[in-house]
Amino acid sequence: MRFWLIVGAMFLCMAASGQKADPSGRLIEEEKPHSPKVASWLSTIVPGAGQVYNKKYWKVPVIYAGFATFAYFIRYNNRLYIKYRNLYQQKVAFDEGEGEIDPIYENVDKSIFRDKREYWRRNRDLNYIGLGALYLLQIIDANVDAHLYKYDISDDLTLRYEPTYNQLVYNPALSKTSNAMGIKLTLNF
Repeated sequence: MRFWLIVGAMFLCMAASGQKADPSGRLIEEEKPHSPKVASWLSTIVPGAGQVYNKKYWKVPVIYAGFATFAYFIRYNNRLYIKYRNLYQQKVAFDEGEGEIDPIYENVDKSIFRDKREYWRRNRDLNYIGLGALYLLQIIDANVDAHLYKYDISDDLTLRYEPTYNQLVYNPALSKTSNAMGIKLTLNF
């Protein structure tokens, strides 16, 4: 008996998963729900994929241009950081009598190389932070766009203003009732 209950339940499940048809007999495709979770995961795995999922194709080149810009400045700042790091190390070794340095830099104080090294390192690190922030922002953007994917702004969105006249409460200190003129703003949506 248990076997026939399982077979019957499977038959009912298969019958319930059929496609819908309109009265003329044509199949109706059901629209899949737009998931913010899917958009976020896609953007996490491949930057810009969530924007493609949300059909905001114009944002993808902007995202990759941002990544390319940060990558360029990271490379540029890192190159100068390495240059001044090496010059600082050479100058320290030269001052201790253990190494050589380009004659142009013999009279330059090692603190200048140290300061420049720290300047370019800080700039490189800030660009790494900017790159990470851009990565997080594009994930957040995909999530928000997915939440607002089906949001409909009707034509009935209006802001009306009109003058008003308000009678205020009796004020015993002044022994009179105060009145006020104003503007009333009404937002209909």
